[in-house]
Amino acid sequence: MEQKNEGICRFCLKIFSNSAMTRHLLTCKAKKEKDEQEIAKAKSAYPIYHIKISSYRDYWMHIEMKATATLRELDDFLRKIWLECCGHLSMFTINDVDYQDTSVNAESWDSMIESIDTQLIHAMKIGDKFTYEYDFGTSTDVESKVIAVRQGVLDAPIRILARNNPYIFECGECGRQAIVFCTECECLLCEQCVTEHECGDDTVLPIVNSPRMGECGYTGDLDFDTFSFTETE
Repeated sequence: MEQKNEGICRFCLKIFSNSAMTRHLLTCKAKKEKDEQEIAKAKSAYPIYHIKISSYRDYWMHIEMKATATLRELDDFLRKIWLECCGHLSMFTINDVDYQDTSVNAESWDSMIESIDTQLIHAMKIGDKFTYEYDFGTSTDVESKVIAVRQGVLDAPIRILARNNPYIFECGECGRQAIVFCTECECLLCEQCVTEHECGDDTVLPIVNSPRMGECGYTGDLDFDTFSFTETE
């Protein structure tokens, strides 16, 4: 089954490919109007970072955060929407500096490691690329880039601008839409075929819109993103 690497702009509700979404968000009239309305209501503004986040298997999203927000807030966001399964450690690497939770076994950290409580504005600037690693055993790696910085107002700590549409996978047994992934034989299975699968129910994990799908014990239960839209709406 051919997978379309597309997402929906959450302002104009138009569909764009991964490569085109960045360009679109920088010029989207609907987004610009909303941003201007929010500034007018607040009568003040502050620096906001536009960050693109991506990972293997073509999972990606665009977000906005206050420049004064911390890397811990970004870490918490990534854990909830994409990664959290068993409370694993994580780390950002920005301009050759590692940022970790220094409150956990702080005495074991290298002197060159900085705190994850560092504000974004003190760790990165427009154009900077950085990485994030969740779980140092069964790792999921994320790449990010600061796309733009604007003066504005946010109605939430982190705002999702766009996210890849959920992928639809075929069952490896019958070709119907798969709903689970078997971690034992790495087979995708539909609701019917999973009941007859020889590996058993305890080896399957749900198919989710995340690069962590099928890893460790990830089920996507913490994903709070409820955005849903189709072209027929």
